[in-house]
Amino acid sequence: MTTFVRSYLRPLSQIRTGNQSRVDDKADEVKAIRNDGGDLEFKQAESFEMWVNEQAYHDRQVVTSDREIRVEEDVDHPERHWWIISDSLLEELEPPLREHADVFDLLISLNLCTDDPVVFSQSPGQVVAGAYTWERGALSYQSQLSIGNFATALLELNEIPETVEIADDVASVYHDVREYRSKRVKSDAEADLRVALHMYDDALSSDLWTAAANFYYVCENVLSSGYGERDRLIAHNTGMSTDDVGSWRDMVNRVKHPDKGEDVEGILDCDELSIPPLRQMRAAANSAVKQTMAEFRA
Repeated sequence: MTTFVRSYLRPLSQIRTGNQSRVDDKADEVKAIRNDGGDLEFKQAESFEMWVNEQAYHDRQVVTSDREIRVEEDVDHPERHWWIISDSLLEELEPPLREHADVFDLLISLNLCTDDPVVFSQSPGQVVAGAYTWERGALSYQSQLSIGNFATALLELNEIPETVEIADDVASVYHDVREYRSKRVKSDAEADLRVALHMYDDALSSDLWTAAANFYYVCENVLSSGYGERDRLIAHNTGMSTDDVGSWRDMVNRVKHPDKGEDVEGILDCDELSIPPLRQMRAAANSAVKQTMAEFRA
């Protein structure tokens, strides 16, 4: 059995974006998504055929038959709509593919596995979760999956590459995300990791300042155990310089405590406030979360 999951690419943008924001058009520049050696394929198609209930399709208020017909549907925003196609990863889950949380976890995992300035979501703006199976030459919606809620967008004014790279072992990352978002927490470290995963997701639906702060807290939660070692530990484990991490921390502290008196400059007026690129912060959070999950697995 082959499983198809709908997804849309959204660009990293330093401004809050709405459902119809023209900023999203930048994701049209992506022509390929590569997952070399991985279990997933990524393909585009302007339309697709799927099985639907005949009476419901013709707007019958009372459905008395389960007869299905095959119809052709167009996708919204075909330039940035991508099918995530799985032949084994989602089919071999234990327990099997469940409610919307498993699709939600897959998107988090894909976002953790790319440092390119794009974000995977399930529809432009707000997300409607769902997956399909390939049956008798068309797609059949898995109606047992309930509606989910995932990222609206984010992050940075970078150029969008024509090819997005999905690095690392998506299957392992997905297994870890799925486990630590749903398992019974048995230690403070596991609790920190679960909080970090939720803060990471929150960052993917926030404006610049909240996203930057959340990414910092993700790194701090899973890597640091004391005030004195934070900058060094985050730098050592994420590839950032200690100076960049210090600037990042200063910016987060300024966001946390904006009102220090009438004579204090606003955050946008602080010339000494050097802010690392948001894409770099996201990459650091990716690295911190994946390293921590791998250490738990070892």
